[in-house]
Amino acid sequence: MTLVGKIFTVLIFVMSIVFMAFSVMVFATHKNWKEAVTNPTTGYQKQLDLAKQAKTEADAQITMLKENLRNEQAARAAAIGVLAARAQRLDADLLAKQAELDRVSADMTTAAAAAKQAQERLAVLEGEAAALRADLRKTEEDLDGQVLAVVKLTDDLNQAIALRNSEQEKNTQAVQQIAQMKMVMDANNLKIDSLVSHIPPKVEGVVLEVSDKDLIEISIGKDDGLKEGHTLEVYRGNTYIGRITIRRTAPDRSVGQIIKELQRGQIKRGDRVSTKLS
Repeated sequence: MTLVGKIFTVLIFVMSIVFMAFSVMVFATHKNWKEAVTNPTTGYQKQLDLAKQAKTEADAQITMLKENLRNEQAARAAAIGVLAARAQRLDADLLAKQAELDRVSADMTTAAAAAKQAQERLAVLEGEAAALRADLRKTEEDLDGQVLAVVKLTDDLNQAIALRNSEQEKNTQAVQQIAQMKMVMDANNLKIDSLVSHIPPKVEGVVLEVSDKDLIEISIGKDDGLKEGHTLEVYRGNTYIGRITIRRTAPDRSVGQIIKELQRGQIKRGDRVSTKLS
C-alpha cells in the first residue's frame, strides 16, 4: 500500500469518527415537534395564541395611540397655527419695536449731537457771561468812580458857583469903586499909572559895567518893566553896597547912576541889583 493510500485510509477513519459524533449529537438534540406545538401549557400553539392576543391588544393600543396621535397632531397643528400667528404678530411687533428703536436711536444720536452743541454753546456763553460780569464789575467800578467824580465836581461846581457869586459881588463892588475912583481921578486930571509909575517892579539883575562917572550898566531893562527914574538896591552877597537911579533903558539893558549919599562901598562888576524890598 502506498503512502497516499495510507493517508486516505486515515482520513476516512477520521471522517467516520466525525460523522458518528454528528449523528450522536443530532440524536441527542432530536425534539418532538408535535408535542412542542400542541402542548397546552408550553406549546407553540399556546404561545401563538398568546402572541395573537397580545397582537390584538397591541393593535388596539396602536389604534388608540394613532387616534391620540392624530388628536395630538391636530391639537399641535392648532397650537402651531396659534403660535405661528403669535410669532407673526411678535415678528411684526419686533419689526415695529426695531423701527421704533432705530428711530429712538436716531433721536438719541440727534439729541446727543444737540446736547454736545448745547454744551459747547453753554461753555461759550459761560465764557461770555464771565467776560460780561468782569466788564460789568469794571463798569460798576468806573461808574462808582464817575459818580464820586460827579459828586466831587458837583461840590466843586457848587463851591465855584458860590465863589463866582462872591466874586461877582466883589466885582460889582470893585466896579463901583473903580467908577468912583475914575470920577475922582477925572476930577483931579490924574492918569491910571500916575500914582505908581515911580515904583519899580520886583526884578533882579547883575552889574555888567562900571564907569568912572558914577554910572553902571545892569542886565535888566525895559522888557523887565524898568523905567527911567526907578531906583534899585545894590548888594554883594548879603552886604548892602548902595542905591542907583535908572537914567536910560533898553529892552535888556539899563544904565543907572549911583546915589553917592547912600553908597556903602565900591560897586563892582558882578554885584547884584534888585528892587528894594518893602
